[in-house]
Amino acid sequence: LLRCYTQNIDGLERLAGVSEDKLVECHGNFHSSSCTNPACRAEATNCKDDILDSKIPHCDKCGSVTKPDIVFFGEELPMKFQYLIEDDVEMCDLLIVLGTSLLVMPVAGIPSWVGKKCPRLLINRELVGDFATEAIMVKNWGGVYSRDVFLKGDCDDGVKDICELIGWEEDLNVAHKAVS
Repeated sequence: LLRCYTQNIDGLERLAGVSEDKLVECHGNFHSSSCTNPACRAEATNCKDDILDSKIPHCDKCGSVTKPDIVFFGEELPMKFQYLIEDDVEMCDLLIVLGTSLLVMPVAGIPSWVGKKCPRLLINRELVGDFATEAIMVKNWGGVYSRDVFLKGDCDDGVKDICELIGWEEDLNVAHKAVS
């Protein structure tokens, strides 16, 4: 795994064991929070507890409001995304896209940014993005070669099917039990 780019803000990738160096939370996360005052930007330690107690969280340093480090509409994506994406799409030798509408840019553009010879796998309930025009549907793992493959259905089932095919079913079961 070169990198896992996610638009999810729930931290499930962290819980599943994706290491910090492999994970780019494009829309931020609830794992950390900080002051909204641009002159301060201190890390907030009480944000989650205050929100759970129905209180407005305030910065211990300057008194301004704090918020989870999630990206709201119109805000810039985290610097980690901006720093890594260009090299990552250049080095990508297999792109796997799971469970998405591919509607929110710039993350929705990632599949079109990888090289034209880079194989792409979409595991999803529906064809989305430029997969809709380039992918072949895989039914019972048949069909002819294309750089794009669409595995229609639930992400969990699709990943399980792939792990069975390549002999990783036991590894998947062990990983699943570790986070359950």
